[in-house]
Amino acid sequence: MGSTDPPPESSKEIDEVYHDRNLLAIAFARAIRITWGSNTAGWYWHDGWPVVWVDTPAGQKSWHVTPDLEDIFDRSSLSPPEPWIGQPAPGGLEGRASLREARRRKHRSASEERSEARD
Repeated sequence: MGSTDPPPESSKEIDEVYHDRNLLAIAFARAIRITWGSNTAGWYWHDGWPVVWVDTPAGQKSWHVTPDLEDIFDRSSLSPPEPWIGQPAPGGLEGRASLREARRRKHRSASEERSEARD
């Protein structure tokens, strides 16, 4: 069983805790990118804040980090991705939905053409 003693009090201020969390998110993304490849992690700007993202088998995870850490990105292997990787589509969620629908239509028309060619 575990200890019955309460956990020790933290002497860190909340800003220090968030700073550590931001550095951990950047380090995690860097490790994933090095391990799984350049298209599996990165960062981009969103509303004046850097966003660190990682693609995992469970889906994409992302964290907003403070803008003062931009120099950390410059020194890491997390170069900003190409515009279409890891960044929201133009128009936000609506833009993504329209892109998905356009892909579906393209796939459907290609499938229909193949089906007609067989007839």
